Amino acid sequence: MLSELSDTGIPLLLAALVVAALGLGALFLARRGRRSPSRRLPQQWPLQPRRLASSAERRVWRWLRAAFPDHQVMVKLPVTRFTMPLQADKGQEWFEVLRGAYCTFTVCDDHGQVIGGVDVMDGHGPSRANRHLKQTLLAQCGIGYWVVASDSLPEPQRVRAAFLGAGAADLAPRADAQAELQAVRHQLHEALDRNRHHRDRVPPTGGARHATVVPSPQPDSFLGPLDSRAAPLERA
Repeated sequence: MLSELSDTGIPLLLAALVVAALGLGALFLARRGRRSPSRRLPQQWPLQPRRLASSAERRVWRWLRAAFPDHQVMVKLPVTRFTMPLQADKGQEWFEVLRGAYCTFTVCDDHGQVIGGVDVMDGHGPSRANRHLKQTLLAQCGIGYWVVASDSLPEPQRVRAAFLGAGAADLAPRADAQAELQAVRHQLHEALDRNRHHRDRVPPTGGARHATVVPSPQPDSFLGPLDSRAAPLERA
């Protein structure tokens, strides 16, 4: 029995070990040499410009600008841009929870401090769970939150008082004048937009420079969705 094992079994066992070792070595080299796929910038982007807000949203936008002529009205800002985790090491964890939460409009002062968020319910508005999340989150942060429909907007003084306090409606006359001016500006911009939309766009000629996109750090906020990339951007 021992002689038979020595004559046949040991060579077969050694051969199997050699094959296994070669297979593991090839797999290791393949993984070591494998490079993550790179994202290449195209010469001609398959994209076109579009407006930040729909027609219904623009009606609410003008209403908010009339109510807050002394503030800034931001469009579709994620809540992770104006909130911070209490524990810095939990930033990524809470970003994953809140990454889909944003307000259609966000009102802030000239220092960038947000005083309120407004969602528009026309069309594809936020779900009930999404609205409840923002309502509870923003309330705990001392930030107002309203949900409105573009065809039944209340008086601008009401939302101003809700976000700034009862005494803040004193700027109502100024808001009315501002609303009239903004309506004229809006009509002008609409005409310019229509002309620009019908104008033929000529693609740029010549060699375009394609630089690697370098992410900017955000040490004082949540991580942004494009703050890190799995692979560098390379020239096409």
